[in-house]
Amino acid sequence: MLQRHFKVVQRLADYGFFRAGGMLIGTHAFLTFGNMLGVRWRDAQRTQDVDFAHAGEALTIALPADIAIDVHAALESLQMGLLPIEHADGGTGGTYLDPRDPEFQIDFLTPLHRGGSKPFLHPQLGIKLQPLEFMEYLLQEAQQAVAFTAGGAAVVNVPDPARYALHKLVVAGERPASRSAKSSKDVQQAAALLELLQEQAPAQIEAAWADISNRGPGWTARLKSGRAALARTAPELKPPRLLLLPGER
Repeated sequence: MLQRHFKVVQRLADYGFFRAGGMLIGTHAFLTFGNMLGVRWRDAQRTQDVDFAHAGEALTIALPADIAIDVHAALESLQMGLLPIEHADGGTGGTYLDPRDPEFQIDFLTPLHRGGSKPFLHPQLGIKLQPLEFMEYLLQEAQQAVAFTAGGAAVVNVPDPARYALHKLVVAGERPASRSAKSSKDVQQAAALLELLQEQAPAQIEAAWADISNRGPGWTARLKSGRAALARTAPELKPPRLLLLPGER
């Protein structure tokens, strides 16, 4: 993990973001899975995004959710020039940027809620969260892991690795053609995790698949697309027989 990314993660940990139910997601969560599962990824692609999530008002996960913290103050205390992006209507959303380095982006995400895709101001976090479709699946069954650099370590909440892999297959097909590199990275990460979990924890894949494969036709269509992309990206990977959708058995 890049040092400046770790500084953000560590500062949020110090302020209680993870104790308040926050979660590290995205590529930085993927990197922590290597520590958790005892491997070093051969090709852990660098990213300029640091992604966090919180259940918000959409669902309750098995983490404390009654701790009040000030995420904005935590980011300001870093003195890294991070500012919330302003929208055309003058409001802000769940993304912070460094104006001097626009590629360095921090996103705070949450599942879709009653307000649709409108950013949700979380009163206990003091920050807006950007709702995204399919996020609720990723936030269930949270686990603890350690994010670290040569200069330190921080205990964080991360998704269940099997859920992370299957969620990547769902969202890969959602990305526009202009973000094909991102979709490819999604599928590569899913392939790496599924290959490892087949050996170490096949029951974890089975449980995650049993949940995601019964969530309705929208999920099913995306899973089919994700499986096809998985076969193209990692033809050497033999997906478990359990990766069958209803009606295929």
